[in-house]
Amino acid sequence: MDIVDNQGKRIDSLAAWAKLYQSPRSAQQWKEHRSAYSMAEFILHRDGASTLRARIADALGEAVEFDKAIPEREIRFDAFGRGRMHDLGIYGRTGSGKSLFVGVEAKVDEPFGALVREAYLTAKARQIAGESTNAPERIEQLLKLHFPAPDPSVFEVRYQLLYATAGTLAAGTDISVLYIVVFKTPLYSEIISAENYRDYVDFMAKAGASPLKLSSKEAQGHKLLLGGKELVCLHEHFDLRG
Repeated sequence: MDIVDNQGKRIDSLAAWAKLYQSPRSAQQWKEHRSAYSMAEFILHRDGASTLRARIADALGEAVEFDKAIPEREIRFDAFGRGRMHDLGIYGRTGSGKSLFVGVEAKVDEPFGALVREAYLTAKARQIAGESTNAPERIEQLLKLHFPAPDPSVFEVRYQLLYATAGTLAAGTDISVLYIVVFKTPLYSEIISAENYRDYVDFMAKAGASPLKLSSKEAQGHKLLLGGKELVCLHEHFDLRG
């Protein structure tokens, strides 16, 4: 598997990967034991691609090959500004010849962010105050995509999960996989991890996802139908402390 940046330049070391985080906005993300650094270490030095590939093959029931991985891969999923930024976007194919995209979301001690309710009310307040923003419309569209008959409880899911799923499907491949990887490092938080897992399970239940039976007890899997398209969702912990 080739690892390249968004311009196609090869990434073969932590130093090369770190160059993606040199802007003032992104520099704080690149820190040892945090998610971006841990993702790079996992792929470059822990044969992480083989581990992810095996789990995805198990979930799909067929062989999988990875061709290319792009850290910080943005996928546009609507006409409302910036797209979904995947920590790692992996392109590949299955044994039956189907195209594959894997959107990887990495966590260590980072939460899933705001509730839909919080994000929507904040955006709506900005709009009422005269600020130009499409955020309320984006959230409304995402809610319609995920919940054909929404009730007030869907405003209590995490907004990041709404656009992570939409931004994975939008890659336009035959098969789409959202893979949430949680790295246990010296900065790992059991409390935040438990909250994130609860939020993930709650989201899958509210969105009507079907559980997947996997060979490993370490991973959780679901199939989610969005707008007539199927999305495979995986959630797994990896210990990098050893």
